[in-house]
Amino acid sequence: MLGQFLFAQEEVSDSLETWKHERKIGLLVNQSSFNNWLAGGTTNFSGTLNFDYKITYQDEAWLWTSTADIALGFAKIDSEEFVKKTEDRLEINAQLERASDKPWKWSSTFNLKTQNTPGYTFFENSNNTIERIKSTGFFSPAYLRLGVGTSYRKSDTFTLQFEPLTARVIIVDKTFTQSIGLEETYFGVKQGETSRWEAGTSFAMQSKVTVLKNVFFSNKISLFSNYLEEFKNIDLDYTGTLDMKVNDYLSAMIEVQLVYDDNALSDLQLRQVFGIAIALPF
Repeated sequence: MLGQFLFAQEEVSDSLETWKHERKIGLLVNQSSFNNWLAGGTTNFSGTLNFDYKITYQDEAWLWTSTADIALGFAKIDSEEFVKKTEDRLEINAQLERASDKPWKWSSTFNLKTQNTPGYTFFENSNNTIERIKSTGFFSPAYLRLGVGTSYRKSDTFTLQFEPLTARVIIVDKTFTQSIGLEETYFGVKQGETSRWEAGTSFAMQSKVTVLKNVFFSNKISLFSNYLEEFKNIDLDYTGTLDMKVNDYLSAMIEVQLVYDDNALSDLQLRQVFGIAIALPF
């Protein structure tokens, strides 16, 4: 059994200073059950909740946009003792732009990335049983970034931001850094410390292209380079999403995310999601 429900709503105020609100909630549930099934199979259950919120304010002088992207999913396999996460994301973005008739504008952005619940590393002990160790937690790590620079917005389908003055801090819980060695780091944070400060330059781009009728391809990329240390090591966060709308009630989505951050892992991280959605307006 597989089902996904999507609820969306957009509101526009009637005041002179225009406020716009957009909300979207999605729930994905997947369950499989087997009993005396000779072909084999394991009973399992998984669920994922997604919540997106966007608020925009615009007047004659300023444009302010803020978004929240929250996702949390778990899976339980009947043969395994522990419930495991399948999705965990908490991201908040805010951008302030100076109003102008030209596509290039002065702007400032804020970004927060973390997770909602603890993460665990699973391993098999000497008794051939599975154990787990807590490896991450809420706000551990948490990435906060504040930048000042310029932005380009020719339309709502293509925007970019270049910020040569960007400050970033990585926050972790001290319980994760107390047990590491003197030469080791936890997401770039040294032994016994709770944060790592960085200053550098950042670049971000968002685009949405119509491939075919009711088929849209969205790109979102973020780059950051630290002036203070290892300037050539550029942190990358890219997400590509293909949305296919069959009709007003049925759609499909394919999403691929690539992440590179040598403070966390000196290798490319990959996440891939495929979903079919039933949309119900409210």
